[in-house]
Amino acid sequence: MESCPALRPSYFYGDAMKGNPYPVDLHAHSTCSDGALAPSAVVRLAVESGVKALALTDHDTVEGLAEARVVASDCGLELVDGVEISCWYGREIHVLAYFVDPDDPHLRATLAERKAARLERAHAMGDRLARLGAPIDVKKLIASAEGNVGRPHVARALLDAGHVRTFDEAFTRFLGRDAPGYVAPSRFESADAITLIHEWGGVAVLAHPGVEGIDDSLLRLVEMGLDGIEVVHPAHDEGQRRKYRRLAERYGLVATGGSDFHGPNESYRPGTCGVGLDTLEALQRRRPATRSPARAS
Repeated sequence: MESCPALRPSYFYGDAMKGNPYPVDLHAHSTCSDGALAPSAVVRLAVESGVKALALTDHDTVEGLAEARVVASDCGLELVDGVEISCWYGREIHVLAYFVDPDDPHLRATLAERKAARLERAHAMGDRLARLGAPIDVKKLIASAEGNVGRPHVARALLDAGHVRTFDEAFTRFLGRDAPGYVAPSRFESADAITLIHEWGGVAVLAHPGVEGIDDSLLRLVEMGLDGIEVVHPAHDEGQRRKYRRLAERYGLVATGGSDFHGPNESYRPGTCGVGLDTLEALQRRRPATRSPARAS
């Protein structure tokens, strides 16, 4: 197909080429946030991987969806409009929003506020790293970032400045949640995030709960209106997947999954973690019947 060319072999990597059991991948990132490939390239890679439906869920932005949709239409892939919202629930957590309207003016205004908060956080991390003896050029970092700035961009700056030898070391020594260079995000409460996702016509799913470490508080998120929980994720071993599937059944949540794809240097390509088409249909049934009149215009 002329409009959906095959990807160059360099886009493929490792054993992740072997097998693709999941036709639906509900978690992927592009250069519009902290991914390595443009939205169009992510879509093409998903098609090459045999994915039938893909959610592009960049961090706190919907800017890549228009580009992704053009290529998805040409390639016969179903694109799910998504965004991964960073919010606060005693600590930073991430909530995936699906089926939102990327042209909703209130959604765009809210995400613009989140972008500004990310820039403030990058400067705060830069100040803290300078005090730790690992200075970085924050202005250069922001200028070179194609999308929303996040900790992966700061990690890359640390690597480029020679303060660390690997990307993982940047997080272990400086940027992890318990590391001295970590700066918590601004307080955007999870309850507000879930409410807004519903007002935007979407459904709210807790991302990678095994990473978030809030199992004991999951019921409170359900009471806030949470619709689903990400069960199949690269960071979850089989035991965790079984645990979160049981919790999804207990609380009446949709059990979702995705590769959390960021780029070709990772061990997971689109579709190596995900769900079946029946799960996508279950998510669609959770969409609000009507949108808030105050937000729908």
